[in-house]
Order: sequence, then C-alpha cells, then structure tokens
Amino acid sequence: MKIFRQFEEVDLQGPTALTVGTFDGVHLGHQQVIRELIDTAGKCHCSPVLITFYPHPQTVVGPKHGKPIHLLTTLEEKLELLQSFDIAAVMVIPFTPEFARTGYRDFVKNILVKRFGVRVMVIGHDHAFGRNREGHEAQLKKDAKDFGFSLQVVPPYRLGRHTVSSTLIRESLAGGDVEQAQRLLGRAYSIRGKVVSGSNRGQKLSFPTANVEIDNPHKLVPKRGVYAVDVTIQNQHYHGMMNIGHRPTFKFDPLTLEVHIFKFFGSIYDEQIEVRFKKFIREEKQFQNPEELKKQLMLDEQICRAL
Repeated sequence: MKIFRQFEEVDLQGPTALTVGTFDGVHLGHQQVIRELIDTAGKCHCSPVLITFYPHPQTVVGPKHGKPIHLLTTLEEKLELLQSFDIAAVMVIPFTPEFARTGYRDFVKNILVKRFGVRVMVIGHDHAFGRNREGHEAQLKKDAKDFGFSLQVVPPYRLGRHTVSSTLIRESLAGGDVEQAQRLLGRAYSIRGKVVSGSNRGQKLSFPTANVEIDNPHKLVPKRGVYAVDVTIQNQHYHGMMNIGHRPTFKFDPLTLEVHIFKFFGSIYDEQIEVRFKKFIREEKQFQNPEELKKQLMLDEQICRAL
C-alpha cells in the first residue's frame, strides 16, 4: 500500500476506484465501504484508492455542536489498520485552513478527476465533503456523469438496532461501555503512549503502575474509572487493570492514566506501550485512607484476572 502525503507524490497508473473520508476508527461501517471499494475496483480493473485527511477537519474548521473532537484513531493507527486491506494507495491530504475553503466542484475536478483519474467513486450513505459539506450524496448523483465517473453508495452497517458510526463509538467510550465500542469497531479500543514517572503511590500500596502519557492530545480517553485491559510492551502481551482518573483519595491531581500490569516486573520508563480496553469494572471513588483503597484494588484485581 502506497502512502502519499503530498499531491506531487501521486504516481498511480490508470483509472481508480476511490473513496473519501476521515475514517476515524476504521470501524465496521468503514470496513464495509473499503471492502466494497476493493470489490468494485476489481470489477472495473481500477486501482482502489482511499483519500483521507490530517489533521481531522473538525480540528481546523471547528467542532460540530460546539464539542471538541476526540479521535478514535491517530493518523499512525489509522494507516496501520488500513494496511490490512488490499488498497493500492492512501492519500493523506493536509487539511489546512486554506484547503478547508476548497469548493466541492474544485475538489472533484482538480483532485479526484485530474490527479487520481477516478472512474468509480464509492461512498458511505451519510458521507459529504467539500466546503460546507456541499458534496453530499444527492449532489454527487446529479454531477457524477458530468464529471465522468459513476457513483456507488454503500448502505449503513447495522449491528442489532445500532447503525455503526464514529459518533456512536465515541459516545460508548465516554460512557465507559468499552465492550460496545469493541463490537462496533470490530476490535478492542486502544490507546498508545509513553510510560512516564509518577508519584509512586501505587508502589507503596504494592500495586506498582505505569503512568501512560498519550501520544496525541486529541485521542479519546474513555470515561474515568477502573478497567480490565490487555497491555503490549515490546510485542509481548500481558493482562492488567487501568485506572483513569484524578486520584481523589490523595488529592485531585490532573487526569492520569495508570496501568497495573499482571506478572510484569521490569522497568519500562520511556517505553511506548499499547493498552486495549476489555471491560469497565467500576467508577472512580474517593476512599477514606490508602488502606481502604488497597483493599478495593485487591478486589479489582481479582475481577480482572477472572475475565
């Protein structure tokens, strides 16, 4: 899979079947669009191409409904996930304030048609692009023939009574429902970051923890509380439990992410680790003293180990 980060790098030969979107999360709905893209490209003898944006458009043009955007996947995570599909190329368009002013017709004519030679465009049912989201399904259906390509719209991906969407996954994680998020993503939700020094309070309670500093400030952190997790350190996998919160038993610190890793005794300061969320165990709670906290942590560990 080729990755282009500037238009000048594009060196594709022949026509393309392409899709455009942020693809935050690369969830089951996105995966359905990508599979349809690849299938369509095979039928029309085109190269399957995915166009996405960095940074997320809402960080540039402003969030919807006044709420700041929180990412399900960083750019690096997104590209890793896309590598598992048989896509010929991914174009990461730098989403600048100047680019945000690009009109829908200019985008289609100068980028999709001239740069990428689009023959078939595949989009999700609710997708729109261009300034003020002018390039929506109804408009594309009107204009596709004039631009010289055909349009294929993929229906929504439903899981039970839910239509899978990035918004629904963000809401699930904000409510601590990491199991629902896993069903919608098709994999466990995860965060990555560097292990940094902390207060060593966990060590004093016989529950040493790794304090995780997330790589991307826009990455979504699930609801505060205790979670059963899996941890990857240098390609080795461990079980553990993570606390997300302000450590109210001691004082209300800034938000911290601390993971206690079962059966691990090494030093991992400055190491990059990945934490995958399995189950929400309990809410963050303020205890009367450290001994009460330690008793609760022992109960939390029993629950997490039993999963």
